[in-house]
Amino acid sequence: MIVIKEDGGGETSPMAQPQAQSYLIEVIKARKMTDKTANVKQALNQAFDGGGKATGKYTFNGHPVLHASSGNGQTSATLFFYDDAGKLMLFAMGEHDTSTKYKISVYGQKGTDFAKGKTIAV
Repeated sequence: MIVIKEDGGGETSPMAQPQAQSYLIEVIKARKMTDKTANVKQALNQAFDGGGKATGKYTFNGHPVLHASSGNGQTSATLFFYDDAGKLMLFAMGEHDTSTKYKISVYGQKGTDFAKGKTIAV
């Protein structure tokens, strides 16, 4: 997995699941969202296991967007990513808003449908 940092701030080096998990846990710790730790781990398992689900009509960098989500409306985590020839490219993190809507609450990409604070419907 490669993480595209917030608002186009560059990319990480490719990471195996344990490294990606450590990286994402640090992201939520920095934002004082540690209640999402277990959900981030579970969503990451889904992503690495090929369990990403289509995210409606949304695209990012010319690729269909996938999402992996864990948790309920009170504490949840949703990862938004795409598959680039077998490389998972994670570019936003959020949470459930409703059963069919997700809020980009952890980090996103300015000027896109996945900007922090936006809500998307799937």
